[in-house]
Amino acid sequence: MKLIQKDGIDILIQNAKNTPRMAVCTYFSIDKSEKYAGVYTLFAKLLLKGTKTRSAQQLADIIENNGIETSVKCKQDYVKVSTLFLNEDFDLALSVLADILQNSTFDEFEKEVFKLKGEIVADLDSPQMKASDVFIEGIFKNHYYGNSYAKILSDLDKIQKQDVADVLTQIMSAKKVISIVGDFADEDSIVEYFVKNFNFMKTNETVSEIPGIKSFSGDNGKDRIVKVVKNDAKQAQVFQGYIVDTQFSEDYPKIAIMNNLLGSSGLSSRLFVELRDKQGLAYVVRSALEPLAHSSLFYFYIGTEPKNIEKSLLGFKNEVQKLVSNAPSDVEIQGAKENITGRLEYFSQTNMQIASIAGYDYIMGLGLNYEEKYKKKLNLVTGDDVSKMAEKYLLNPSMISILAPEEYLKF
Repeated sequence: MKLIQKDGIDILIQNAKNTPRMAVCTYFSIDKSEKYAGVYTLFAKLLLKGTKTRSAQQLADIIENNGIETSVKCKQDYVKVSTLFLNEDFDLALSVLADILQNSTFDEFEKEVFKLKGEIVADLDSPQMKASDVFIEGIFKNHYYGNSYAKILSDLDKIQKQDVADVLTQIMSAKKVISIVGDFADEDSIVEYFVKNFNFMKTNETVSEIPGIKSFSGDNGKDRIVKVVKNDAKQAQVFQGYIVDTQFSEDYPKIAIMNNLLGSSGLSSRLFVELRDKQGLAYVVRSALEPLAHSSLFYFYIGTEPKNIEKSLLGFKNEVQKLVSNAPSDVEIQGAKENITGRLEYFSQTNMQIASIAGYDYIMGLGLNYEEKYKKKLNLVTGDDVSKMAEKYLLNPSMISILAPEEYLKF
């Protein structure tokens, strides 16, 4: 992937010969907390709902009739607007993309607010989603990252259409990048096209107003536990998590391997083998690592019989202590490295995947061709490194959310 900077526009470009479809991703940095929880979510839902020159139906017809795939994704740290199209539809697809990014009217605001309320209510009817929502709000308490579904639901009626329109103005004033992968004859002509037709994508290096999160202190130095009563739940939902360092740190590749060993590698992970296979505690058990710009989140999840809640939490604790006390073997470490790099390869095959990864790395500040640098760092991780990560992060106070019938929450 090559970076070309011209007339203030940052363009990531890669020629993928003999591929029938081009992928273009535009990324915009989010540097401010939401005015109200849910503003960014509504923005993503409304961006494709009509422009000053095309109605929502006209946009839908053009996209559908020409096999163009256009989507909007809004995460805590960025907005991504992407399009995938046949090579011969280059001009049409990108004219639509430019129209959406410059001229969206957000005219279906009331309709989308109503729909979002219904979607959130339906999502929170899921016990796992409810427990997850409480967990996220608790571990990121008083921070923008903690804008849970429940918080969005309480704020939706405060949001005005202008608040959503202001998001477009805001991201257009921030850092931006265009990432394109496809089969094209002339790199220079692609660059000139964007300079001429996407001059609104001139980037700005802004200072984020979102505060960083270095750690989670719990409640008076102890675990923060939130219990959610659901008396008709057949299965308990348990989340336990920690704040860990970001992708910018030297710790991150070590944490990634720790996560793989403990619970993200499926049937071979320690949690799966111990809590599900040996003890029969889990229907589902795993760990996960979610990187963000201002922190990263590591957590355990288990779905279990309500009577096994305390056993499950003890199981998490025991697996952490084993990792702290005994460094994993070279064989286990190598298996984790191969699992992670294999997944990276698997999700870097298509033009859209390549464009998405490059754009994400760039907008997050990780730099050009970060994946290759990351693989090299992974290869340097040792068993002792992983033990130190478990000791450094997983012996700290944690956030725990538990959903179960009331009789099983009396502890």
